[in-house]
Amino acid sequence: MGQRCSDTRGIVFEDVRIPKENVLIGEGAGFKIAMGAFDKTRPPVAAGAVGLAQRALDEATKYAMERKTFGKAIAEHQAVSFMLAEMALKVELSRLAYQRAAWEVDVGRRNTYYASIAKAYAGDTANQVAADAVQIFGGNGFNSEYPVEKLMRDAKIYQIYEGTAQIQRIIIAREHIGKFKA
Repeated sequence: MGQRCSDTRGIVFEDVRIPKENVLIGEGAGFKIAMGAFDKTRPPVAAGAVGLAQRALDEATKYAMERKTFGKAIAEHQAVSFMLAEMALKVELSRLAYQRAAWEVDVGRRNTYYASIAKAYAGDTANQVAADAVQIFGGNGFNSEYPVEKLMRDAKIYQIYEGTAQIQRIIIAREHIGKFKA
C-alpha cells in the first residue's frame, strides 16, 4: 500500500533445532530483549513520521499559496489557514516528542514512556497531516500526479509497525499509572 521500497516479509521456522552452543541467551528471554529494543527504535520511527508529516505540511502550504479561489490564495481563507496552523502545531509537537525520547536514551535513562508517546503521537500526526494535505489539495489530492496521495498511503504504517498506536497507549497508561503506584 505504501513505503514500497521497504520489502518486508514474515519468516516462519518449523521444526528447527538449535544446538546449545549456538544459543546466545537463555531460552525464553528473546521476547524481553526484543521489547527492550523498542525503546531505542521507536524514537527514530517517530522521526520518520515527523519527516513525512513535515513534507505533507510543506506540500500543502505551497499548494495553498498557489491555488486561488475568489481572487485570493486559498491559504488566505481562514478555514485553510487554520488547517495549516493545526498541521504545523502537530508536526512541531511530534518533533519535540521524539527528540525527548532520544535524549532520554542519550543520557542513559529508560525511555519507554517517552518512546511510546513519541511513536504514538507522531504516527497519528503523520496520518492526520497527510489526510489534511489531501483535503487542502481538493480533487488534486486524490490524484497520483500530486505528491500528497502517496504521503497518505505511506503514513499508515507509522500507526502499525514498532507496536501499533493502540499498544503504545497501553504502554503509556501502564507507565503513567506505575508512577503513582511506586
